[in-house]
Amino acid sequence: MKSCETSKAKSEEKIFSPEEIEMLKAEVRYRMNSGFKRYGDYYITGYAMLFAIETGVRVGELCALKWDDVYENYIHIHAQQLFQSVDGKKEIYYAPFTKNEKGVSADGRQFPLTNAIKELLGEIKAKQEALGIKSEFIFCNEDGKWMVEEAYTSFLRRLCRSKGLDVTNNHAFRMSLNSNVFIPMGISVADRAALLGHSIETNMKYYSYSQKNLIDDVKAKLDCRTDFSLGTQREPNKIVPFAKKETPETLISQYF
Repeated sequence: MKSCETSKAKSEEKIFSPEEIEMLKAEVRYRMNSGFKRYGDYYITGYAMLFAIETGVRVGELCALKWDDVYENYIHIHAQQLFQSVDGKKEIYYAPFTKNEKGVSADGRQFPLTNAIKELLGEIKAKQEALGIKSEFIFCNEDGKWMVEEAYTSFLRRLCRSKGLDVTNNHAFRMSLNSNVFIPMGISVADRAALLGHSIETNMKYYSYSQKNLIDDVKAKLDCRTDFSLGTQREPNKIVPFAKKETPETLISQYF
């Protein structure tokens, strides 16, 4: 253990700051509206990234999501896209369980269908209908086949590098959602773990980071503070008196 690196990684090495996430979202939206032929009219990998930012889903779960998994007020995340070797060739298949369920389905988990997610899914659906794309999968190619994990991870890596970011993986969106959104909102660690699909210990040990701009953020909040009475001693009339504990000697002296 003495020769092993056991220290926790820094925030800069694991998560995106809120400003970096906004930069990535802006770049994807720019590409969608630019009209450049290289991005096409149907930028599904870009839509997948926007969805991952809002939900923190794993890449395999992202690719396996179907329209039937979308309900009135939640999204049912219960499957993933996996790879297997068949006669020396890599083939993808639909696995009806998530990573943390380890091969035995426990009906997955639910994630709230927020207004932002609902609007994004509506935009994707409208785009598919306009282009005549028919598929059971939400994130599919123009031929209707589901998006392959490698295509998305490659896109995300190139995008992040083009913006000068050191973090380039989808997993960072999971940790960023937990650290930048869930924790500041006061969502309990049990609920955070349930929403992201792992244990409480995993959430606390590997997913909970201080924000990248922690010092500047705290400084701004402290500079804007106007109520300086917080933390001061209470008024005398709010102090509750407690009886002094009598020693045996004191009790004896009262009677002799």
